[in-house]
Amino acid sequence: MDRNTVIGFSLIFLILAGYYWYTAPTPEELARMQDMRDSVALVEKRVQDSIAQISSSEASSTEKIVQDSSVNAPSKSQELASFEKGKDSIIELKNSHLTLRFNTQGGRLNSVKLNQHNGLALKRSDKSDLELLVDGKNDMSWSWSDQLGQELNSKDFFWEIHEQTDSVIAFRLTVKDNQYLEQRYVLSESKPYVVDYNVNVVGFSDYVRRGNSDFRFDWAATLQKQERDMKWEEQHTAIVYKLPEESPTSLQTIDQAEELLKSPVKWIAFKQQYFTALIGSDADISSDAKLTMKMKSDQADSFDIKPLSARIFMEYKGEQSRNGNFHFYFGPNHYKTLENTNIGFANAELERIVPLGWGIFGWVNRGIVIPVFSALDGIIGSTGIIIMLLTIIIKTLFLPLVYKSYISTAKMRILKPEIDAIKEKHGNDLQKTQQENMALYKKAGVSPLSGCVPMLLQLPILFAMFQFFPVAFELRQKSFLWAADLSQYDGPSLGFSIPFYGDHVSFFTLLMTFSTLIYTHLNNQISGVSGQMKYIGYFMPIIFLGVLNDYASGLTWYYFVSNMITFGQQFVIRKTVDDQKLHAQIAAARKKPAKKSKFQERMELAMKASQEKSKNQRRK
Repeated sequence: MDRNTVIGFSLIFLILAGYYWYTAPTPEELARMQDMRDSVALVEKRVQDSIAQISSSEASSTEKIVQDSSVNAPSKSQELASFEKGKDSIIELKNSHLTLRFNTQGGRLNSVKLNQHNGLALKRSDKSDLELLVDGKNDMSWSWSDQLGQELNSKDFFWEIHEQTDSVIAFRLTVKDNQYLEQRYVLSESKPYVVDYNVNVVGFSDYVRRGNSDFRFDWAATLQKQERDMKWEEQHTAIVYKLPEESPTSLQTIDQAEELLKSPVKWIAFKQQYFTALIGSDADISSDAKLTMKMKSDQADSFDIKPLSARIFMEYKGEQSRNGNFHFYFGPNHYKTLENTNIGFANAELERIVPLGWGIFGWVNRGIVIPVFSALDGIIGSTGIIIMLLTIIIKTLFLPLVYKSYISTAKMRILKPEIDAIKEKHGNDLQKTQQENMALYKKAGVSPLSGCVPMLLQLPILFAMFQFFPVAFELRQKSFLWAADLSQYDGPSLGFSIPFYGDHVSFFTLLMTFSTLIYTHLNNQISGVSGQMKYIGYFMPIIFLGVLNDYASGLTWYYFVSNMITFGQQFVIRKTVDDQKLHAQIAAARKKPAKKSKFQERMELAMKASQEKSKNQRRK
């Protein structure tokens, strides 16, 4: 370091030292600053003491208010505490259709059995009664807030049995005379599968918080597997609900869903493939209902399908007497049974729980298929024979269309050599080919669409059946030939899985596939189709072999019978229709002057305009 640098740093140090010495406070200024700090500390202490005193005073006042209110308003610890201890007892209520089991703890419904229906074989016991709601998998309770804001739950208390007969069980929480909560369940032989459920709140306004007084009903249930194939059980398990002036809506589009309903709801149903548990009320379910459907957990029982839950509210405004009139339905998803079930109000539309398809497909099922099936069911004992007769009736109704389609196909076969000649003549000029084909059809009196339209008119029936059979309760556990249950696939397990096909064989599906392939072969002979179109027809039956292998055997039995009837119809038609007469008809039609409709004139003008446009483009 040189001398100039040392001198520079020394001057900087002296300047800084002089600055700090000049600006340092004097002893008098230090004394004044200490006095100021002491004064600020004293003020802060006084403020803290004042705040603590005010808080203590408010707490004392609040405690006094609470103590005063507790003297006048009974709380859980006083009047209801005596119901917290007790012994839970199981009470059974039964009629010819239902067996209900209740628990005095909560006065709640534990389980529901359907006495006239069988569950899955060897499911849980040797009994064949079907358990729709299982103890431990079903939870129902009411909640409300007392005047201190403490939430109470009906399951916290042991309810007294106030009334018990062969058809009635009533549970009560009686605080004082004419002050009680009551849950009343009523079974009636005149209303199969229906349980009338009344919740009566009498003289209870002093025991319910004002301003937040609605009673909340929570229902959670994990529905149990009842059928052979869990795949279909999971697919058809859903929450269905009905809002006023609307058709029922299904919450089942995804495996896990939640729905908040801002308007009052008429009923909420926990639906599985063939059975339903439902609660409904005409006017006693308020808005803000909450519906939840969750995915099945990995730790779930192998018989568990999906956890479903619903939360509804019953409005309470502190009335001296508030009667909530609810109704349960525990029964089959049988269309006619649901349609005739009375749950206390009109236009409930319970039958809409059964998914019969949208639009025309649902109309066909409700207006034709179900009435005919029900009529036959009252006469014939075999469901397989009923399906066969239903198929015969449907195919007979469509026989005129089948005949017309056959005649049109036969005429097209006769004209095929001329159509091939026109195609060869014009090569790749599609416009000229089509124009001459139209002229040929017009002269011969043949419409190329007349063979397709009759078949298209039969599609609504085809798809309606596709929708009906997998949900038709009439097929459940009904045997026919080798099929033990027409609502399930009919063949044995393979012990291994084949891609696209599955791990079992459905014999009715095989019969349907083979008969469809034969029908396709015969139809190709009649129509004279060739080329790639000849083989496309064989592709679809193979696809259906894999698709329908899991479906109800009643459906594939229907398709097989339909194919066999079609063979019979075509055999008779071929024997009665003379191709020489068709030739003569075509020749006679060619001699007649062709009458053009306005539509044909427009089509010809459009084709000519298109042809002229193409010529002009080629010239350019």
